[in-house]
Amino acid sequence: MLKQTDTPETVRLSHSINDEEIKYVKERKTLIKKWLKGQGIDCELEDVPNIAFLGSGGGERAAVGMLGSLHQLGQDNLLGSLLYMCGVSGTTWCMSSLYSDPDWSLNKRCDEVIKMLKGPTVDLSKTVEWLKSRKALNQEFNLTDFWGAFTASYFMKEMNTRCLSEEAHRNSTNPYPIYSAIELEHNQMGCTKGVWFEMTPHESGFSGLGAFVSTSFLGSQFEGGTLTEKRKEMDMVLLQGICGSAIADEQRNIAEVIQWIWDLLGGHESMMLKENMNMVETSGKVKVCECVPSRVVRCVSELMEYAEDPDPLKTREVITTLGQLLEGLVSSKGEMLWNMDPESWKRTSLVERKKFIETVSLELILSSDSWAKDWKDQRCTCNDGSKYMKTTRQTVNLSITNFWIFDGWWILQNISPLVQTWEWGTTSNFLFKVQDARVPESMRLKEKIHLVDAALKINSPYPSVLRTSRKVDLIISLDFSEEDPFETVFSAKQYADELKLPFPPVKESVREEKDHPQDCYVFEGRHPEEPTVMHMPLFNLQNCQDKDEIKKEGEKYTTFQFHYGVSEIDHLLEKAQANMRNNRDRILEQIKMAIQRRKKRMSVAQ
Repeated sequence: MLKQTDTPETVRLSHSINDEEIKYVKERKTLIKKWLKGQGIDCELEDVPNIAFLGSGGGERAAVGMLGSLHQLGQDNLLGSLLYMCGVSGTTWCMSSLYSDPDWSLNKRCDEVIKMLKGPTVDLSKTVEWLKSRKALNQEFNLTDFWGAFTASYFMKEMNTRCLSEEAHRNSTNPYPIYSAIELEHNQMGCTKGVWFEMTPHESGFSGLGAFVSTSFLGSQFEGGTLTEKRKEMDMVLLQGICGSAIADEQRNIAEVIQWIWDLLGGHESMMLKENMNMVETSGKVKVCECVPSRVVRCVSELMEYAEDPDPLKTREVITTLGQLLEGLVSSKGEMLWNMDPESWKRTSLVERKKFIETVSLELILSSDSWAKDWKDQRCTCNDGSKYMKTTRQTVNLSITNFWIFDGWWILQNISPLVQTWEWGTTSNFLFKVQDARVPESMRLKEKIHLVDAALKINSPYPSVLRTSRKVDLIISLDFSEEDPFETVFSAKQYADELKLPFPPVKESVREEKDHPQDCYVFEGRHPEEPTVMHMPLFNLQNCQDKDEIKKEGEKYTTFQFHYGVSEIDHLLEKAQANMRNNRDRILEQIKMAIQRRKKRMSVAQ
C-alpha cells in the first residue's frame, strides 16, 4: 500500500487537505474574522464559517456573469467573507484573469478585466507563437491546446502564461482558488470517484478518490506513485482550455471546432484590415490580399456568418465565388450544390444549406494543401505598396504576407489534423501502476488520462467543496447554465448521495420554477455537518420582468457563440450585479447563521 506523504515528488493518497492549504485557510480565516468584526459580528477564530463561492459553467456568459457578481460583491464589501473560490468551465476563465493579480480582491482588477473583455482580441501571431511553443515541448499536443489558445485570445483577450503553482506562496489576501475538470473516459464509463479532478495552487488530483500530486508536477510522468520524469507544468492558457472544453465529449461537435478555426482565420484578417494591420493605403484606397487562400478564408467566413440566414441569395453569391476559386483544387461532397443555379438554390431548405456549409468548411480545413499553396510556397503577391503607421506617423513599405498569412498557414497545417484524431486533454497519469486498493484498476492501468470540462459531469464545482476535510458551512452557488437552472444542484445532491457526503435536502418541486426562477433559493442544512446552499440563477423574476424576458435573455446569451459586443457585456454585467445587490442582506443573514452552525459543529466534535 502506498504511504501517505506530502513529498512533492510522490503521490499522496488521503481525503484530508494538504498542509499548505491548511496553513492558507488558517491565515485567510484570520482575515475573515477581522472582516466579520467590521460588520459588527464578533466570534472566535474557530467559529469563523467556511464559505465557498461557486460559479457554474456557461462559456463567455459564465465568465462575464462571474465577473459582474464578484465586482458587485467587492462594491458591497462582501468579498472579505469568502474562504474558497471555485469554478468550472467559463467561470475558470474569469478566475484565471483575476488571480493574475495577487491582490485582486483589494483593488480594481475587476475593472481592468472588464475593460479587457471589451477590447480587441489578442494578435494572431501571439496566439500562434504560444501554440508553437506548446508543440515544441512534445507533450501530448492536442485540441485542448488550440482551445486554450482560442478561448484566451478570443474571449478573455489575454495570453496569461503564468502557472497555477506560482500562486502557492502568496499571502491569504484572496479566497483560495479551486479549478475543476473531469477525467473524460471514466466519466463516459459512469464512474463517480475517479472522475472529478480539482486543481489548486498547491495540489491537484481526484477529489472522490483522495489521490493528489503537487500541482507543479501535474503533467509529469509517474510510475508506482513516484516521479520518473519532470515535465513543464501547464500554464493558465492550457488550464483554461482544459476547464472550458465542453465540446470534447462527442465528435459530433466537430462542426463547432471547425467554425472556431475559420473564425480565428477570418476574424483576425478582418480585425487586421480594420486596425491597419493587413492593408495597404495607395492613393486613398484600401488594398486587401487577393491571393486564393485569403479570398477563400473571406468567403468561408462570410458563409458562416449567413449560415442561419433564411435568405438563400446571401449565400448563393458567395458559394458561386468560392466554387470559382476552388475549381480543380478540391471536389466537394456537395458537388451537386456547387453547380446549382440560383433558382434551385432558393428551393433548398435552411437545414440543407447549413449542412452544406458545414461540409464545405470541414473539407476545406482537411484539404488545405490543395488550395493554400500560395501561403505554403510564400507566393502571396500582396506585398507591395506603402502604409501610414499610426505608431510612428511615417509611411513605410509593408508586406501583408509578413503579418498573418504564415500564421494562418501554420494553423491549417498543425491544427487541422487534430480535428481528425479528436484528442482532448491528454496528460500523464500520476496514478499509473500505483499498487493500492484505493485506486481502481481502470485508473492505474492508464499511462495517460484525458482532462476536460467538468460541466460534462456537473456544471458547478460542488464536488471540491463537498470534501468533508474542507468543512464548508455555506455554499453560495451562482448558476449561469443555459438550460435548467436547478440541474446543477440536483446533480450535486446525487453526487453527494453516491459518495455519502453531507448535503442539504432539495425539494423536487422546485423544478416547476425552472422557466421562471426566483433570484435566490436557500437549501438549509439540517445538521451541523451539512452545508447550507444559496442557489442563485442568473436570469430570474427579479432582474427580468417576466418568464418571457427570462427566455429571451437565455436565447440572447448562448454558451457557444462568438464573443459578445460591448453593449451585450454591459447588459450581462448589470444582470449579474443586480443579483448580488438584491441579495446582499440575505447573504449577510446566512453568514450569521453559518457561524451558529460552525459553533454546533465544533461542540459536536468536542
